[in-house]
Amino acid sequence: MKVVKATCEDIERLRPVALQWQENCNGKAMKIDLDLEVHLADLTSLVKRDDAELFILLRNNEPIGYMGVTCFKSPIGNQLIANEHFWYVLTEFRGYSTLLLIKKAHEWAKSKGCSHIIFNTSNLASDIHDKLCQFYERLGMKKFETSYIKEIV
Repeated sequence: MKVVKATCEDIERLRPVALQWQENCNGKAMKIDLDLEVHLADLTSLVKRDDAELFILLRNNEPIGYMGVTCFKSPIGNQLIANEHFWYVLTEFRGYSTLLLIKKAHEWAKSKGCSHIIFNTSNLASDIHDKLCQFYERLGMKKFETSYIKEIV
């Protein structure tokens, strides 16, 4: 397995991975609209931005996952902070391959001069929220924020 920087031409190759995410996520339960074309356009925007990157996880030259990363100036200090924007790895390839994406995001953040990197967990993404929190903690990350969501009707 290897991790490579995505190009705009790679986005369509991510469609099968994004489709599996769409099938596995909790969008309907959360009453959040999931539009695959919007998601793929968002991934394309990461490739085009100077303050972002999209990485693709490949196995036998086929995409099995991806991770977008952005960076921003801290609103409370003079630091540059990286933020995992979105990531997904096909269910059968989680584990070591996820570590490869995290390592690549960390390397990118360091190369951009970021002082910190933030990784997110979401109940929208899948039912593995609690396991992912534990995974991040085993990697030495500290809990930073907790978010809540409510549908506005």
